Formats: sequence, C-alpha cells, structure tokens
Amino acid sequence: MDELSKLFQDLMAFAAVVDAGGFNAAGARFGVPPSRLSRSVAALENNLGVHLLVRTSRRFTVTDVGWRTYEDAVSVRTQLQGAAAAASDSRGEPSGMLRVLCPMALASALVGRIAIAFMARYPRVKIVIESTDGRSRPFMAPADLAIQPSLQPLRDSSLVARCLVHAHYVIVSAPGLAHEIPENPGPTDFPRFPAVGWTFFPDPAQWSLQHSRHGQHEIAVDVRFSTDNLLLIREAALAGVGVAQLPHALCRQDIEEGRLRVIAPDWAAPQVGIYVLYPSRRALTLAGRRFIDALAEGMASLERGMR
Repeated sequence: MDELSKLFQDLMAFAAVVDAGGFNAAGARFGVPPSRLSRSVAALENNLGVHLLVRTSRRFTVTDVGWRTYEDAVSVRTQLQGAAAAASDSRGEPSGMLRVLCPMALASALVGRIAIAFMARYPRVKIVIESTDGRSRPFMAPADLAIQPSLQPLRDSSLVARCLVHAHYVIVSAPGLAHEIPENPGPTDFPRFPAVGWTFFPDPAQWSLQHSRHGQHEIAVDVRFSTDNLLLIREAALAGVGVAQLPHALCRQDIEEGRLRVIAPDWAAPQVGIYVLYPSRRALTLAGRRFIDALAEGMASLERGMR
C-alpha cells in the first residue's frame, strides 16, 4: 500500500510539473520546494524504468512516453476528482475548492464579483481565480473551470464547452477625440482615426465592422497602441490615445459619466462569445455546476441591461 501511495504521489507531482511548465513554476504554484518535485519525478522515472523528461539548464522537454504517462496521470486525477465530487454531492450542499482560469479584464469587471457573491451564499466553497490573457490553452494549469472568449464557437471533443453569453462590443473614444469624428462615419473615415488595437483579434489593425444598411466591411485603422489586455485598452481610450472596441459592460459607467463617447453607433463591432470549459461533466462538483449557473445568470443579466 505504501508503494502504491508513493507511486501516486510521484505521478501527481509529474503531472503538476508538466501542467506548470517547469519545476520552479510548479513549486511556486503549489507551495512545494522544486527540489522535492524533482526527486519525485526522478523516483517515478526510476520506478518505471523510462525517461519522462529531458532536462537542460534552461528548459525541459517531455518525451513521447512522458506525454503518454502524463495523459494517464491526468486520467487518474480526473477519476479521483470525480469520486470526490460524487461524495461531496451526496451532502447536497456546494462545498470544496474551485480553481478558475479567467481573463484578467473579465475577472476584474464581473467574474470576481460573481465569485464573491457565490461564496457569501455558499460559505463551504472556496474559489481561486488565476488570470489569463484569454488565449492560453485551457488547463495547462490545474483548474476546474476555464473561462475563455472566442469569436468562433468552441468545439473540442476533449472538453465540455458552454457558451455563457455573447458580449456586446461598442466603438468608443474620449470626448476630445470624438469631436474630430463625423457624426455618421463611413468606411473611408475610419482609417483617419488613431486607434487602439486588441491583439486578441487576428490583426489588431484590421477591424471587421457590420453596418445595418451597408453590410460588413474590413477596415484598416491606424493603430497607435495595441495590447492583449482590455483594461489597458480602456485606459488608452480614456487617455485619448485612439478609438477603441470595448465590451459595453467594461465601459458602461465611463459612457454614462461622460468619460467616453460611443462613436459610429450604426457600426457594430464583432460580438465575442464567453465560454466556460471543463474537462468532464462527471468530474464537475456540485459547487462547479452551481457556479457555472451563477456565471450564466450574472452575465446574461448584465447583457440584458446593456440593451
């Protein structure tokens, strides 16, 4: 039994190192000395008689057999999580830890508040939110749920994907800059405006805009500043750096209080689907299911208020 327990611990340590992308990163994430993780992985390699990692002074590479072992480790971890979820659900009250990956802007603007209200309602639940850029491959870090924006429907046979809401985006600028923009700008006007680009889009300097009468246009804009962080895009727009596409939910208060103005209201920026992903319905705890429902309700209510 002791040997089996040690093998399991070493296997989970190996999975944690691969998830985090290194011994130091895994040690920082889980509060375990990297040297202990290194010894666990070395013991696992010795026990199995194979090389799982090829280590150099700068980085490591997972071998082919290492990837197969990692997939087996994740499968074992998922089965264990499923068993724990079933036991937890039998109590009928959400409880336990939820680890959530979420883009920074979305966490700051909405998901954090939903999580705080959820924990007030269910005091036996603990939530950890780790910020992402919205484009990272889900579950490279150990997590129960990943919230991910996407311009296209997400289809991945290895993950369950549920669309929570389609976020409404508006084109905004600071009032001083807005005075220089025609009341009803056309496709030929946009290239003359300084712009703020979001690198989430394939080309931040190429905006795809839809007009109710003129249809869809691909418009080149003069990007002065670009970033993957929507919070920085909002700050740049407020500072008058350029015209920006922003989620209405993120800039509604700025618009209401006059710090930003909606320009070109007849032009629609692309809606972005907000998805929640998780590896398996079977492994999702009662707390996870209830939190997803809370996310869907909170986001849908916010979007209804924007219309």
